[in-house]
Parts: sequence; C-alpha cells; structure tokens
Amino acid sequence: MRKRAVSIDEIKKDVLDLKGKELRISINKGRKKIVRYEGEITDIYPSVFVLRINNDHHIKMLSFSYSDVICGDIKLKAT
Repeated sequence: MRKRAVSIDEIKKDVLDLKGKELRISINKGRKKIVRYEGEITDIYPSVFVLRINNDHHIKMLSFSYSDVICGDIKLKAT
C-alpha cells in the first residue's frame, strides 16, 4: 500500500506538538545502521528543529530538517 503524501506544514505542526516532551529518536544512517537516542525538542526554526540528547555523553544536541522526517531518515516517538 502506498504511503499518504505529507506536507512540510503537517510535519512542522507535528514537531511543534512534540516540543518539550520526552522522545525516542531513531536515526537511519544508511547501510542498515540505525542509531537510537532519547531526548526532547528544544528549539524550532523555519527550516530545522533542534533535539537535546539525554543519554549520550558525547553528543549533546542534534539538528534536523523537516524533510528528514518526511523521508523517514528520522523517526520521533513520544514516550
């Protein structure tokens, strides 16, 4: 079955709803490498959003574009 087309505005609204909540983040790095973090969305900008990572000592913050969510490179799930 074909996936429903999602617009950037819908993704922005969904990300805005998740701001400040504890999230589980899955990042597809390619070649069957998936990295998982726990954190929360701290800042939202017109083109990107910023995640604060809780469970990694080396990485404190990551930023992603809304197109990363549309493509499936990043998945956000509220805990």
